[in-house]
Amino acid sequence: MTLRTKMLMSAVSLLFLVIAAGTVYLIIHKILSMEFRAANDVLHRQEAPITLDFLIPGGTYVDAKMTIGEVVKIRLQKPKKKFDSFLRKFSESIPRKYLLLGTVILYLFWTFLFLVFFRIFTWISYSVALSVSFFAGSLVYFFMPDLMFGRIDDVVFLGWAVAFAAACRWYSKRRKSKHLYSG
Repeated sequence: MTLRTKMLMSAVSLLFLVIAAGTVYLIIHKILSMEFRAANDVLHRQEAPITLDFLIPGGTYVDAKMTIGEVVKIRLQKPKKKFDSFLRKFSESIPRKYLLLGTVILYLFWTFLFLVFFRIFTWISYSVALSVSFFAGSLVYFFMPDLMFGRIDDVVFLGWAVAFAAACRWYSKRRKSKHLYSG
């Protein structure tokens, strides 16, 4: 396969990926913007096996103009507040240095899992696998609840992943250029 064919295949694959992601986004946006009560009534009339009743939080009035997205937001916000308050009280009783140690261990755990996955199931080199693992671990850590409140630790881990990937790329380019000029 020539370089031009590979580039064309990559571009076509990327185009299909963007089209598929856009289609999924538009479908989800359309569903979430539908009126909740009207959609739920239609499902009840059709005797559908799954209705939207499970989305209604206890003690919440759903009027006729609320959308499915608004009801989902209300449903997801209520339990999160209870969990956050429990986690905040729990983390206040732990000394700061142990919170930091636990945070680093949790981040390195996710990074290690991704590294094992990439090294077992792909043929990429250790430096690329480690760079991607640092980034994937930091993304997982960014979106999961942790004991340190705030985004500073999440941003530090993301910054570390980007800096490590940039350093590996710089070292690789430097090694290749030295190799080209030495011979």
